[in-house]
Amino acid sequence: MSDVRIVVEGSSAAFESLWDWLRQEPGLRGRIRHLAPAAGPGTMGSLSQLAVESLVTGTISAVIGVLSQSLATWLQQRRSRGDAPVSVVVMVSGGQTLRFDVQSPAEIERLLRAATAPASRAGEV
Repeated sequence: MSDVRIVVEGSSAAFESLWDWLRQEPGLRGRIRHLAPAAGPGTMGSLSQLAVESLVTGTISAVIGVLSQSLATWLQQRRSRGDAPVSVVVMVSGGQTLRFDVQSPAEIERLLRAATAPASRAGEV
C-alpha cells in the first residue's frame, strides 16, 4: 500500500484546520487518518500527522489531483484571510519530502506526481 503523510508546520490550530478541510473533500473521504506518533526518547511529544492512503498502489495517482487542489486552496485561503503563515510538509512512501507554502495547484500536483511516480519513471520529471 502506498500512502502520503502530511505535517503542518505552524500551529496546532492550523493542523486541525487542514484535518477538517481534507476530511470534507469528497475525493479523499475514507482515505484520511490522523496519526499521533509516539514521542521519541527525551522529547515531550511529536508532531501529529495526517495519512492519505490509497487502497492499492495504483490508486495513489487518482488521489494526487484531488489532494493537490485541496492543499493549494487551503493554503491560498489562509493567506487571503491573513492567517499566520504555515508550511505543509508532505512525505511520500519512497522517502521523499516536499514542503509547500503557497503554490499553485498545478505545481503541487506536478511535484506530488513526480514524488509518487514508480521508480522507473522518477527521473522523468
